[in-house]
Amino acid sequence: MTLGLIEILLVVLVFLVMGPRRIADLFRSVGRGVHDFVDNLGGDKPKKELRETENRDDEHPKS
Repeated sequence: MTLGLIEILLVVLVFLVMGPRRIADLFRSVGRGVHDFVDNLGGDKPKKELRETENRDDEHPKS
């Protein structure tokens, strides 16, 4: 699936009409949305739990 000349011109035209500030705001809001979506799925929770278990193992040396 490749982009043709018409599709590329359409994307460039949309970017020119929107302007750089609105494009930056658009991508910023998309990034925040993705970040919130991952946080709600619990993407950070397993890493924190793993770190807590690693710290517990370090506190109690094995005999």
